[in-house]
Amino acid sequence: MTGRANIVPAMTANASPVTIREFQATDADGLRSLWTEVGFRLIGDDDAGLARFAERNPGLFLVAEHDGRIVGSTMGAWDGRRGWLYHVAVTHERRRSGLASDLVRRVEDGLAALGCARVLVLVEESNGDALAFWQSRGYETRSTRQLAKAL
Repeated sequence: MTGRANIVPAMTANASPVTIREFQATDADGLRSLWTEVGFRLIGDDDAGLARFAERNPGLFLVAEHDGRIVGSTMGAWDGRRGWLYHVAVTHERRRSGLASDLVRRVEDGLAALGCARVLVLVEESNGDALAFWQSRGYETRSTRQLAKAL
């Protein structure tokens, strides 16, 4: 993947055309709306934070758009050792259409092209639907306990 627009139409199971493309600064409000709708906590998702993430990870921050509305997202990052996926989200009406799998596959392909050999994703233990999604994509549950510190 490159830092260019990379606009690629996607067809979901309900045959509605969706455009998958790289993040643009004008997407920020639509993304925050999507992420609020699906229950994500918005930490570091202000305009500056999103722009910084996109700049550090060209080609790995994707949005799915339909009729001018953001209906899906995924943020991929590579630290040179491991890849990470963040904020994989699809609107409720687009779930089970293959859109999330398409978004994830595209970012996984981009990470692999960079030389990334392992991808990690954080999922709340109580989110059974998310765990099932990731397991269906070949992700394995690890017993590592996550620790965090706010700076």
